[in-house]
Amino acid sequence: MQLPTAVNSLAVNTNQPLSSTAAPQAAVSGTVASVSSQSQALQSTPSPLTVTPSVAGSGVENASGARQSYGNSVENRSDKESGSGQPEVSRDSKSEQQVSDDEQKLIRELAARDREVRQHELSHAAAGGSHAGAPTFEYQRGPDGRLYAVGGEVSIDTSAVPNDPQATLEKAEIILRAALAVSEPSTQDRAVAVRAAALAADARAELARQEQSSEALNTSRQEADSLRETRRSEALQNNIEDLQSRHEDQADQLQDFNERLQDVNKRLAEINQRLVDAGVLNKFFPEGSILDQLI
Repeated sequence: MQLPTAVNSLAVNTNQPLSSTAAPQAAVSGTVASVSSQSQALQSTPSPLTVTPSVAGSGVENASGARQSYGNSVENRSDKESGSGQPEVSRDSKSEQQVSDDEQKLIRELAARDREVRQHELSHAAAGGSHAGAPTFEYQRGPDGRLYAVGGEVSIDTSAVPNDPQATLEKAEIILRAALAVSEPSTQDRAVAVRAAALAADARAELARQEQSSEALNTSRQEADSLRETRRSEALQNNIEDLQSRHEDQADQLQDFNERLQDVNKRLAEINQRLVDAGVLNKFFPEGSILDQLI
């Protein structure tokens, strides 16, 4: 804003507005608007900064031509009426001072907004770690010619880690902390937090399914091992029974053999006794013949 002044005159150039309102945030419902195919944006919603010009300033801006003419008439009459132009000069100085105060107020508000936006986005970036990008800002030029950040965002990757639900869960928890790392999360921040919570829930569900599958697999393996052990025990028992059966058969056969042998010995003894009784042995072995042979 420029305030060129002349003697008993005031011209105002209002090419640059005294109020600025940042672009409104996009509405988020259901799904999260992504910055890229696999990233979200954590944004700080700029609050309107409005400065209303004073009544004196408005009159100067809307009727500058009339005021210029009026100033000239006062100047022409100053030769005739001493001091008649002094009240008009006082009003112009007061109007200039009012505009300057409005500019200073706007600068202070822009500076405060700049600090707030930068702190907001840096908090997101710090909490997001390697999953967050560098902060980007939207700027507004102040009356002093400087650029002030009035809005910003931090892109963050919200995609799942392929084939690794545990890593996905850890990533989702980091994203959730990053989205809620500020004292007053924006609508987009809350949308990212919802997306991170859903990602974490999916990862936990996948981990539960994997755990159930692992338990089922372990149970199947245990059942298979138990079945093999049972079959091995049954086979061993069958072998033992078979050996016992064979041993019993052999014992029966041996018993039968012994009985038959006893029968044979008994029959031989009977035959020998009959031979002795018949005197057959006396003919072959006379009494004393063995002693004679030994002597």
